[in-house]
Amino acid sequence: MPMLTTKRNEKIFWRHKAGKYPAPFDPETLKKTLRIIKKAEGLGADFRGRDLLDIGCGTGIYALALAKKARSVVGLDSSAGMLSRFRAEAKERRIKNAAALKSAWGDLAAARVVKKFDIALASMTHAVIKLSDLEKMEAASRELCVYIGWAGVRKNAFLQKVYSHHGVKYEAPAGAEKIVPLLKKLGRDFRAVYIKDSWRSEGKPEEVLKDIKVTLKINGARPDRDWLDKFIRRKTKNGTVTQITAARKGLIVWRPV
Repeated sequence: MPMLTTKRNEKIFWRHKAGKYPAPFDPETLKKTLRIIKKAEGLGADFRGRDLLDIGCGTGIYALALAKKARSVVGLDSSAGMLSRFRAEAKERRIKNAAALKSAWGDLAAARVVKKFDIALASMTHAVIKLSDLEKMEAASRELCVYIGWAGVRKNAFLQKVYSHHGVKYEAPAGAEKIVPLLKKLGRDFRAVYIKDSWRSEGKPEEVLKDIKVTLKINGARPDRDWLDKFIRRKTKNGTVTQITAARKGLIVWRPV
């Protein structure tokens, strides 16, 4: 959930999400980002004075937060909407050492990134999920790779009921459980920690309905509009639908060979 297994689905999903995706310097978002950065540093990642590539950078949650420490940061993403927000954030914060590159990781020629960066980072993205994705990530890095991804747990009582009604399984997207076996296959000596996280989201009923319709479509399910209208109405208080999501994330740090 969602099934981002085709380029078409990815385009639909991220185009829809781009405008509402968390901003890198939102206080709560930044607090969580800095917490994970500190943990990465505890596992051996040193971002000071480094050239950083952020694969699937989104709005710049990690790239822009790390720009103060790094010598340069490049955020790569396939979503024009995400990169528009990335550039706007960098401009507003007067971050001069950040650049954005539009491309899907799988489509980018390896020659464009081979050994161009000290650290390659990928966070909460489906861009790095296969062996070829991982090998390209390693090829881009001169020193270190950092991966942050889902780790098998994602709970949201509201969405679990919606998905169950539509015959779709609600679960965490693929992440660390895919990367760890690949690193073992490559014989890498990696360090990993697992982190619990949770967040609260609020939206107007019509916004929530739109979100649900998009994710159900991507998962191949037709929205039951009558049921959804009634369900969302029951969950609406003072004009707002509130959701709580609990998750686990995996943080993995290793040196490519």
